[in-house]
Amino acid sequence: MNGKAINISNGAETAGQSGLVRCRDENTGHVQREQQLQNGKFMGLERMFDREGRLQRERNVNERGNSHGRMAEFWPNGQVRREETADNGRTQGAVRRFDASGRVERVSFHGEGQELFYVEYTSKGQPARLLCPRTSVLPEDRKLCGFDGAADTPLFTESGTRSAQLRYDQGRLLNATEWTTDGIVSAQQLVVDGRRVHKSFTTEGGKSVLREERVFAPDDRTLRDTRGQLLSAKRYGASGQLIEQRSFAEGREVQVERWYLNGAVRERSAWSGTGKDARLLREMYRDDGKLARREQLNADQWPVGTQQAFHDNGRLALEEQYSDPDGRGRTRLTARKQWDDTGKLTADDAILEDGSRQRKAGGVDS
Repeated sequence: MNGKAINISNGAETAGQSGLVRCRDENTGHVQREQQLQNGKFMGLERMFDREGRLQRERNVNERGNSHGRMAEFWPNGQVRREETADNGRTQGAVRRFDASGRVERVSFHGEGQELFYVEYTSKGQPARLLCPRTSVLPEDRKLCGFDGAADTPLFTESGTRSAQLRYDQGRLLNATEWTTDGIVSAQQLVVDGRRVHKSFTTEGGKSVLREERVFAPDDRTLRDTRGQLLSAKRYGASGQLIEQRSFAEGREVQVERWYLNGAVRERSAWSGTGKDARLLREMYRDDGKLARREQLNADQWPVGTQQAFHDNGRLALEEQYSDPDGRGRTRLTARKQWDDTGKLTADDAILEDGSRQRKAGGVDS
């Protein structure tokens, strides 16, 4: 320090001292570190060098030992690699990252303890990834995020092919389309009548096929947010046919319909009531469209009331009766009837609390 040797590990030597401390490699003489000492405390400029003595990074340190003010990292050729501003150890404001030639790779903005905006560029200078803020924070966000008027912003892969198309207005994402590396649509998000709609696609035979669609109730969430109350959800088969449709009311599932790939109905389920009075009526079908089973369940998925099963020819095969739910929502089987496929009754039993059967008067052997 100030041209004299100093042992910075010895507090007695640094006490009350001020100046610029340089630490050198004892073999090469290259500077490895520079630190500002103020009244015996390391504060102010701090610079780190590589083994060849080339500047790697620099920052300013406050009285707490935290980064405060401009921070920078450098490439071996001296070009700035990254620069940002710190506020008592926390990144605040603009952050810029560059390649060794000085080309911008990434620009971001930090505030409120989080990253509010970023744009990443390909080696050709095309935008590759983008996150827009609610209000403009940097000149780089104005055109991309629609702060100068609604804008369609394309994103690109490193090879130069388009990966997404985003429409922004005043920082709000209005719709988005994403493509695979083969140029086939893989996802869409849009707003229809104030409702967020999310669509997912797969590639089948070189074409884009819709496989899932979710519609959300109107809210203030961002377009790509996957949370929120659903209004409906649909799933589709590989050929594009509808195989499942679910409907919701106030965030609760109230109806489900499913289909076989041959188009025949597979299931119909509907909820009614709420709380302990909630009931699910579910009908299951065979792939020829004939009813196979009809059941009722309470909110805890215990069977209630009448449960029925059917033969392949559509005739009733089984009918079971269940008790009303007890205090815990549980039920038990109380009666069972069985028929053969001609409609002949083959069993008519009462089911006792221990599960044993009691043949009713006039009942037949099962």
